[in-house]
Amino acid sequence: MKEYFSTYSSFTVAAIVVLLFVTLSLISLWIVRRFCKPLVFVGHTDFGEIFSDAIGVVFALILAFVAVAIWQNYDKIDDDVSKEANALHNMYRNLEAYPEPISTQSKLLIRQYVQVVITDEWPKLANARQDEKAHRLLNRIKSLILTFTPQNYGELVLHQETVRQLSEYSGLRHDRINGGKPNLTPPIWLTLIGGTVLYLLYLCFFDLPDGKHHAVMIGSLAAFLGLVYYLLIIYNYPFTEPGAVSSDAFKDLMEYWKLDVIPLPPQL
Repeated sequence: MKEYFSTYSSFTVAAIVVLLFVTLSLISLWIVRRFCKPLVFVGHTDFGEIFSDAIGVVFALILAFVAVAIWQNYDKIDDDVSKEANALHNMYRNLEAYPEPISTQSKLLIRQYVQVVITDEWPKLANARQDEKAHRLLNRIKSLILTFTPQNYGELVLHQETVRQLSEYSGLRHDRINGGKPNLTPPIWLTLIGGTVLYLLYLCFFDLPDGKHHAVMIGSLAAFLGLVYYLLIIYNYPFTEPGAVSSDAFKDLMEYWKLDVIPLPPQL
């Protein structure tokens, strides 16, 4: 599903989902009014409304809970990307106090690593995959930093902080890669879609004298539910277009580091 929607803009995806929901709801209404007349709630509308309200409340609570959970997860991943970039920037600045050649070599490797993350790794995050080149560069950075042996207390404190930041960054990177996995599993999708179909179908059995008014009400409710599902689809896949988490935090790092005297090396 994500591969299909990733080729369209956010507005187009919303329009497709809403149109699909409205069309299916109106087809269901036509089928009920055309072929299921004996089952329509004639003379029992008040009782039908009681059950309708109960079903609507339960369904709305479930849908709201899932939507909030999906949004919070998306927001967390977006925040983790910013934290990851900040951790990398702090580590980069700490390396300026290291002796040569570790300082220059480490900073050059970090620049190469960030460039690879932006250009090569980011598209792979939609499938929760890391880039092997970025992984190797990060291991080289770790190995180079860990070869440093502090010669005094000041260097010891600096090195301990850098190693802590390196460990923190590794954890944030792991979270970013795993963030490409969808939160909504097939059983949840089945429950949501099945509940939506049953709820809309149930509302089709109410006896309204004017079929056009009934169609407008069913279509409006279906359109609203379609918009909710649009949000679920967009935010369930944090690194898939059209609502993918941006790599701007890493691009900003490259802009900050342009002011440094170390030239940007050619891309690996």
